[in-house]
Amino acid sequence: MRASLILFLPALIAVAGFETALALVSPLISLRLEENGVSTGMIGFVASAYSIGYLAGTQICRHLIASLGGRQTVAALAALAGASLLAHAILFDVMFWLVLSVICGFAMAGVYTIAESLLNTLASRGNRGRLYSVYMTASWLTAGASPLAVLAEGTGGMVSFIIAGVLVCVATLPVLLSRATELPVPSSGSLSLRQFRTAPSVALIICFGSGLEGGALHGLLPSYAIETGLDTTDLSLMLTVAAIAGIAGQFPIGFISDRSRERLSVAKAIIALSIALSTALFIFSGASFMALVILFGLLTAIMAPIYGLGAALANDRLSGGCTVSTAGVLLFVNGVGTAIGPIGAGLAMEAWGPNGLFLFLAGSAAVIGLIIAYRHQIERIWLVVPAVR
Repeated sequence: MRASLILFLPALIAVAGFETALALVSPLISLRLEENGVSTGMIGFVASAYSIGYLAGTQICRHLIASLGGRQTVAALAALAGASLLAHAILFDVMFWLVLSVICGFAMAGVYTIAESLLNTLASRGNRGRLYSVYMTASWLTAGASPLAVLAEGTGGMVSFIIAGVLVCVATLPVLLSRATELPVPSSGSLSLRQFRTAPSVALIICFGSGLEGGALHGLLPSYAIETGLDTTDLSLMLTVAAIAGIAGQFPIGFISDRSRERLSVAKAIIALSIALSTALFIFSGASFMALVILFGLLTAIMAPIYGLGAALANDRLSGGCTVSTAGVLLFVNGVGTAIGPIGAGLAMEAWGPNGLFLFLAGSAAVIGLIIAYRHQIERIWLVVPAVR
C-alpha cells in the first residue's frame, strides 16, 4: 500500500489543491448571495451550477484526456479553474457567478477523473477501501479552509478568491513534473450505456446518494446558518466540526469495508444511521447549539466515506482495464446527485423553513435506502436495457 500511495501522491496533491480552493470560496459565495437578498431557491441553483459543469466535465474532459494526455489536460484545467476563481473578485452578479460555478465544476471533473482512474489502477481488492479513505481524507482535510475564510472575511471578502485561483495553479505542478507513473488515458472519449452497465447498479445508486446528500448539506448550510440566526463564528465552528468529523470517519469505515465480506452491508448501515441522524436534527432543531453541532458532526462523519464505499464496491468487480471508464461513470452519477441536492434542499427550505434542509436529507436517504433494499428487482430491469454502444 505504501508504494501505491507514493505513486498516487502527485495526483492527490492536485486534488487537495483544487478542494482547498473550493473550500475557501464555497461558503463565501452562499454568504455573499444571502447578504444581497438572493432567495434560498436561487442560491440552491447557483450551488447546483457547479455540479452541472461537473457533469459536462465528466463527458468532455474524457475527450481532452484522450487527445491531449493526462498531464496536459490537468494543466489546461488548472488555468481554467484559476481564471474563473479570480473572476469572482472582479464582478458580483448572480448570473455571472452561476457561469463561473459551471466552469469550476467542469475543471474539477477532469482532475477527479484522472486522480480516481490512477487510484484504481494502483489499488487492489485488499487495500482499495483504505486507499479511498486516504483519498477522501485528503479531500476532507482541505475543508478546514472554509471556517478560516468565513472568520477572516465574513460575507464580503474577495481575498480568498484570489488565493484560491493561485492555489489551483500551483497544486498541479507535482503532476506536471512527476514521471513516476503514467496517468491513465481513456480508450474513448464518450461514456456509453455499455460502460454504465459494467458498473454494479447498487454502486451507482450509492454514489448518486452521496452526491445528493453532500450537495444539499454543504451547498445550503451557510443559508441555514443565516436563516436560523447563527453568526459567522457559529458557522465557522460547524464547518470546522464537519472537516474534523469527515476525516475521523474515513479510515475506520474504509478499514471495516476492507475486512468485511461484503462492502454493501457497511453502506447499508451508514445509510440507516444517516436517516436517524438527519431525522434527529429536524426533530431537535430547537435544542441547544452544542447539541446541533454534535448531531451535525456525527452526520458528517457517517456521510463522508459513502462515495469511497460505492466506488470501491464498483471497482472490486471490474478488471483493471476499465478503471477510466468506471471513474467517469461514478463521477457522472455522483455529479447528478450533487446537482439535484442543492436545488431540492433549497426548495425544501423555502417550503418548511431552514429545518427543511434536514427533512430533505432524511427523506432522500430513506429513498436511497429503499432503492438499495429492492436492488435485485432494479438489477433485473437494468439487465434488460439494450447495451447500446
